Amino acid sequence: MAVKVAFMQGSDCWGCHQSLLNVHLGLLQVLPALEIVYWPAVVDFKHDSLKARADGEILVGFCEGSLRTKEDVENVKLMRQKCALIIAFGSCATYGNVHGLANQWNIGEAIQRKFSDVESIADGSGGEPTEHMPGFIDKIVPTDEIIKVDAYIAGCPPKPEQIVSAVVFLLGQKPFPMADLAFCNDCAIKDDCLLDKGTLCFGPITSIGCSTKCTSSGAPCVGCMGPAKTVSAQASKLLEMSKNLSQISSGNKKSLYEFLALFLNIPLMAGFDLAGDILKQVKKKGTPQTPLANLPPDVEAIASNALGFLRDNRDFTEISNVCDTCPRIRGRLQMTKVKRDYEGLPNMEDCLLEQGYICAGPVTRAGCGGLCMRVNAPCSGCYGQTEWVADQASRFADVVTKGFNVGLSKEELLNQVKDPIGTFEKFTLGANRAKRGA
Repeated sequence: MAVKVAFMQGSDCWGCHQSLLNVHLGLLQVLPALEIVYWPAVVDFKHDSLKARADGEILVGFCEGSLRTKEDVENVKLMRQKCALIIAFGSCATYGNVHGLANQWNIGEAIQRKFSDVESIADGSGGEPTEHMPGFIDKIVPTDEIIKVDAYIAGCPPKPEQIVSAVVFLLGQKPFPMADLAFCNDCAIKDDCLLDKGTLCFGPITSIGCSTKCTSSGAPCVGCMGPAKTVSAQASKLLEMSKNLSQISSGNKKSLYEFLALFLNIPLMAGFDLAGDILKQVKKKGTPQTPLANLPPDVEAIASNALGFLRDNRDFTEISNVCDTCPRIRGRLQMTKVKRDYEGLPNMEDCLLEQGYICAGPVTRAGCGGLCMRVNAPCSGCYGQTEWVADQASRFADVVTKGFNVGLSKEELLNQVKDPIGTFEKFTLGANRAKRGA
């Protein structure tokens, strides 16, 4: 039986849907499992047909675009009502995107500029059009400030394979091996357990059968064999540790990240975030073959605690950023001044920062594969920040002056940036409550 899915567009450029269509033949692995019941950009479904559906009837709803109009807000509320799971699809829905830069002005100023003052279209008539128009909301906010969101796919747009792998994960089409026993039963150091020493190790809930046996060299098990059908006695200790993840060390955070990506087969984890209760949602609403529906209770609790921690903290500083996937060489050149994009032409081999161009790679979450830098353009941060509760301009300057070959002080660097908010909050100002004045 096919799973019902729906797609909704807010104020956007349609790029996320285009990225999905760019999968081409890759869609064949998921289309047979889907019953698309609403996708007005591609299929002629009427709005009333979505309203007529029973509440929660649709398994997965994809909400694309920023929330700029009153209609955008009403549409995501309707999707939340009709869909069991909601995915914020792309950086507009996830962070507010470039549209969120409008939050620097009040809505009256924005309307005045757009419809009365702008040189390219102003015809003297002036004023906001109101006939058959939805009207604007005061501030652009991410989707999860209006409705509960279950999963997030970042990117402007997300990569095609990222979208498909996320759908495959949610539909449970990638089975887990699920051996009968947990890895602890075959661990070489089970009498000197890492968990007893405060190291986060996922052996108690991971399937037996690993040939690498990371624990033999003192490294924790990160769950690459997937969940086991049963758990070991140490699972209770792991569960207790998972309830207080805010206190774990940097190394344990890295293990936690690897665990989620490997153990749950979560694709491109840096660009695909799950809310803490997604496992319970899938278990309740998923298809019969969904592997997540068969996890032992302790495993579900540990995984949900981990997902909730990463979602609530949004702190991936110690884990992975765009620089980790960038092929450019660091250390051969030195930034001596900040260049604007139109100044000169960077070479294709050396770090763009060290050539003088502001590149947000060091403070942007990994997941894109460093696509922009591979075509000689600096990263501008569309996958979101590696740390959220921070002054992003100051944090960027701290990171690059300490970790890159930059011959400028922090103050000199920031003084040469013409538009700090547009440079360092380009995609995420909508999600920044402190700076949007709400």
